[in-house]
Amino acid sequence: MNIAILGAGSLGSLLAGFLSQDSQIELVVHSKGDHGAMMVAKGLEIQGEASMHVHANDALFTLDEVGIPEQLDGSMDVVVLTGKAHSTPVLAKLAHRLLTPTGIAMSLSNGLGHAEALIAALGPHRVVCGTTTYAAWRPSPGVVHFAGHGTIVLGQLQGGPSALEVQPLMDAFTRSTLSISWSEHGPSTVWMKVLLNIAINPIAALSGVKNGELLKPNLFNAALETMLEGARIARQEGVPIPDDLELEQQLQAVLHATSENKCSMLQDVRTGRMTEIAFLNQAVVERGERIGMRAPMNQMLSAMIEALTPQSSQH
Repeated sequence: MNIAILGAGSLGSLLAGFLSQDSQIELVVHSKGDHGAMMVAKGLEIQGEASMHVHANDALFTLDEVGIPEQLDGSMDVVVLTGKAHSTPVLAKLAHRLLTPTGIAMSLSNGLGHAEALIAALGPHRVVCGTTTYAAWRPSPGVVHFAGHGTIVLGQLQGGPSALEVQPLMDAFTRSTLSISWSEHGPSTVWMKVLLNIAINPIAALSGVKNGELLKPNLFNAALETMLEGARIARQEGVPIPDDLELEQQLQAVLHATSENKCSMLQDVRTGRMTEIAFLNQAVVERGERIGMRAPMNQMLSAMIEALTPQSSQH
């Protein structure tokens, strides 16, 4: 099976580490910047909860600044997008170039709207939605710290591939010791991850703390209220969402499981990179406005993150 990971930052690199262990997978890992250049030169090192080194002969590392060789066009069975939310439209076009006519694409990027962008590029019959709670961060270029075991959930979308069609992909991930499951209701899967992200990411970023610190009462209450605001909007959209008590328990469980993780938004704020706030809290605010529902916590957190990382200076 030929698999391409596009936009390989912390998460995509971690997945590459696992998938490279399976000799039945031909792997392409596409990245950019210092991290991508280091992987092209020296391979990928994974530290933390697992120790792996992906050598240049275990995967084909490609660099966005150079491009992907044309001979790979139309050769990929699966393309996984793990780039920053704002990169999805560009990576979706690249997915269209790389996939076989029956190839499947998915995005594990944070936020709302990614499956829609892939469907616009590829058609619904080739897209599944996906989320993950695996946690990783980059201490230096070419190195990824594996901070927490999680799971990958793939979900069916209207007109999209069925569980049977996706089974070979799921088997490949399982052989690579990645935890993966299937949901018949893709939109619920995406919204559940978004609810966790809107609760955790901006508050951890503004407080400058690892995820586990959000278990302290004041921070936890703020995170929970942000999450429940989003849940009310999702339910109003007709998306099946668990009740508030179950959401609270899930938030606690994820904070415990990823307690040592520095969330991506905290890393972005510290390094002056573009955050994903527009696809998370701000997207929730906008979805609410469409149906006449306010989301003041999400609105405030969006404004504070945007003030820290002005849009005009982001790149």
